[in-house]
Amino acid sequence: MGPLRIGFLYGTIAVVVALAADLRFLFLDPREVPDWILTAIEGFRVQLALTATLFLAILAAIRTRPTRVDPDVPYRSLLLRDCVLAATLVAAMVGFVLFVATTLNATLFADEIRAYAREAAPSIVAYNEKVAGRLDDPPPLPTVSEVKEDLQPPVPRDLGRSIANFVLRALVAGTAGALVGVVRGRAGPPDGPKPREG
Repeated sequence: MGPLRIGFLYGTIAVVVALAADLRFLFLDPREVPDWILTAIEGFRVQLALTATLFLAILAAIRTRPTRVDPDVPYRSLLLRDCVLAATLVAAMVGFVLFVATTLNATLFADEIRAYAREAAPSIVAYNEKVAGRLDDPPPLPTVSEVKEDLQPPVPRDLGRSIANFVLRALVAGTAGALVGVVRGRAGPPDGPKPREG
């Protein structure tokens, strides 16, 4: 498939993962979820979403292939361009959706997030204390109020940070796509149906 179709396909999957991490308070009940799972979600949800985006961007770059060729442009250049385009599209889709989600979290969903923070913070602290009790020299633990503060909804000024993350995410994904394109280009054109001449 071409870079736009493959980028949209994997971008949709990345968007679902990112939304699940960012809007977890809509479908998670801290009173029902085991404390260790809740702690793991809050501790690693951002890293998980970023890793999933990068992985799917790389996968999109691996799966794409030029659908049209220009006789005057080397195949490697076309492949490099399309790998970068596919990977960047994945990151751009995620960045745009997360910007919208941040806006909603700062306004429409702010009360829901505060309620989630009130219920989740004691469970997270209780699990941390349980784990610390097994250590000979445990590190200082955050208090319930500190954990609750970390779980508060974003504020309008966080939209600027969301835009910066959007750009950074696209740059990283585009760079990863370029590396995939370089590696694939060294292997030469694949066997199979030839791309159409543009």
